[in-house]
Amino acid sequence: MIDLMKKHTLILSALISTTLFFGCASGQSLLANVTGNTSTTVAKPKSRPMVDSSKEAQLNIPYRSLDTNKDLTLIGMGSCADQNQPEPIWKTIKEANPQLFIMMGDNVYASQKENKPIIDQYIKMNQITEYKDLRESIPFLATWDDHDYGQNDGGADNPEKDEARRVFLNYWSYLKFTMPKEQNGVYHSRIIGTKNRKVQIILLDTRWDRSPLTKNPDYNAETNTEQPPKIYLPNEDKNARMLSEDQWKWLDQELAKPANLRLIVSSVQLIANDHYYEKWGNYPKERERFFNLLKKHKAKNAVILSGDRHLAAIAKEDVKGLGLVYDVTSSSLNKPSRTVVAEIDKSYTAPSFLKPNFGLIAIDWTKKTLSAQIMDEDKKVQLEQEIKF
Repeated sequence: MIDLMKKHTLILSALISTTLFFGCASGQSLLANVTGNTSTTVAKPKSRPMVDSSKEAQLNIPYRSLDTNKDLTLIGMGSCADQNQPEPIWKTIKEANPQLFIMMGDNVYASQKENKPIIDQYIKMNQITEYKDLRESIPFLATWDDHDYGQNDGGADNPEKDEARRVFLNYWSYLKFTMPKEQNGVYHSRIIGTKNRKVQIILLDTRWDRSPLTKNPDYNAETNTEQPPKIYLPNEDKNARMLSEDQWKWLDQELAKPANLRLIVSSVQLIANDHYYEKWGNYPKERERFFNLLKKHKAKNAVILSGDRHLAAIAKEDVKGLGLVYDVTSSSLNKPSRTVVAEIDKSYTAPSFLKPNFGLIAIDWTKKTLSAQIMDEDKKVQLEQEIKF
């Protein structure tokens, strides 16, 4: 009898130890079954999606780390790279010999059912020889747009955004050491260069907290007209947002930091406002707030870089109290526009370029000028603008 009681005592002690080790959720329910105390009910922990470690390992490819103490004179940029199609333009980009390349969104296409799960699309991207070769040669910085965010034209209501962020951070692993762990979204910045040659690169997240788009009730995708389709209309709601308050506060702090040149990466166009696709102009109060923040910090040395549109363009706007602000759009790396007529916007310095392209930012520190170039697959300059800073 005594041996039997000892046996029961040992079993109960083991169960209590198990509870302390694994936590209350499993331990309390187990003890309730043993002791007969069923008055305490504990909710089961939420299940997490299974992570395939073999796939996670395939996200990691060798790449160059960024030396922030080295002065920048040539930066490459681009967006919209379809992992299901050849990407020969990476070879041309390598020949241009930039010191750094900025991925401005739609770095893979993972918004359609046939391109799920998201992680598989990055693995496909890593199998493109020309791309991998450049990744191993120079440092990269990246933000996302709707397709690598996992939802076409997606915003805050994207049900896949947590998974998209998890994969994005695992793929662009430098972000784990750049962003606070508690931060939502993927916005971040780097300051590169020495003394009076500091370049601040600010990469915004225009997806994670963005309010819903206002759809045009009269839009019909089947209607063929010579005019651009009015898909979206401005959202005049005073609470509509492109960025969260946390990101606005962060951007305010970033612009307060000393820098000789600021490159602000927005995945969608900020200046061009005549078209009816995605743009900052869909949220006019947020667009105005952005310009007011530049004015507050007297950031006349800021240039916007954008993608998304499957066309390349250089836009400018004369902002009262600030002067000319430029937005250089480079898109697409291998997925050109299906339209054949160049887009004309009153802000464009020239008609848009519709074929595959990438951007180059050449900095002349002696003259304090920036030359923004849009180049095609043959490394021919298609658009160019000199900007003083």
